[in-house]
Amino acid sequence: MASIHVKFSASNLVIILLMMVIVFMVMFNECDNLDRDNLALRVQHLREQLQEKEMLLARAGQQEIGDHKERKSLRDQAENSENWGPHKLAILVPFRDRFEELMEFVPYMHKYLSRQRIRHHIYIINQMDHLRFNRASLINVGYIVSKKDCDYIAMHDVDLLPRNNDLTYRYDVVNEGPYHMASPELHPNYHYAEFVGGILLMKTEHFQLVNGLSNSFWGWGREDDELYMRMVEAQLKITRPLGITTGFDTFYHLHNPARRKRDKTRVGNQEKESFKRDKKTGLDTVLYDIRSTQELDIDGAPCTVLHVKLTCDITITPWCEIPEEVRKQVPKPAPKT
Repeated sequence: MASIHVKFSASNLVIILLMMVIVFMVMFNECDNLDRDNLALRVQHLREQLQEKEMLLARAGQQEIGDHKERKSLRDQAENSENWGPHKLAILVPFRDRFEELMEFVPYMHKYLSRQRIRHHIYIINQMDHLRFNRASLINVGYIVSKKDCDYIAMHDVDLLPRNNDLTYRYDVVNEGPYHMASPELHPNYHYAEFVGGILLMKTEHFQLVNGLSNSFWGWGREDDELYMRMVEAQLKITRPLGITTGFDTFYHLHNPARRKRDKTRVGNQEKESFKRDKKTGLDTVLYDIRSTQELDIDGAPCTVLHVKLTCDITITPWCEIPEEVRKQVPKPAPKT
């Protein structure tokens, strides 16, 4: 099982421990979409990790500091080595309660990109409010944060991993326009011509040109189809991998539909509006608050977690929450026999 190491120095360990407790106490009050018992377990788990680190530091003296410097050197090499070229990729991962997948995703992608000598940084954009999941808005937030340091992005599902080493994330694949790596010929589930979901790479200027993604898609699905309309309207050339012979086995798909129920509920005229080109919302209208930023190492692979609270404009998208009367009508899964 992978382990998470929170960055700290020995001198301020106690302060960090107290800060962690305070942060999670605040989350108890503000994140009513999270199960409080599970959250308490996570707090306790982090406490135990910090206490274990304190004991190791006391026993090993400077050895832990040396190990930390070595890990930091490897991380800096992946992000800043001039030998790896001038461009830097931001992996943007919209996220909510997918911890098992995250523990696999970050180390796997860090190693995959490092083998290709691609400067990169992984951003996990964690939606911590009580609203329905909004993948597109989270990507918009990730772009706003990462554009200061990266010149191209990969919009990346946390449950999709490339298993064919011929798939590349190099900057040259976006020279002509957006590059849809998880193409209909390769994605295990979606095979229609307009599909651009799963993994899509874009230059930052192209993402800016189309004004990012629509913020009107609460729940599961169709935000990628609307992005396709934006790219076509902007006359961007969408390219896809060539010469890949592994077909639908090209990716590991970690999604378990029995455990991860997708929110396909449609409220009011949400279904009708989801097929339209959204002219009202996008990168320049996303409403959000980054409540905290957390630097993590998962099995030695670094990532930045942005804990984001989205805001819904109910005059535009009243379906950002499921009304109680609709929630009661959603059929419950049949009991296992």
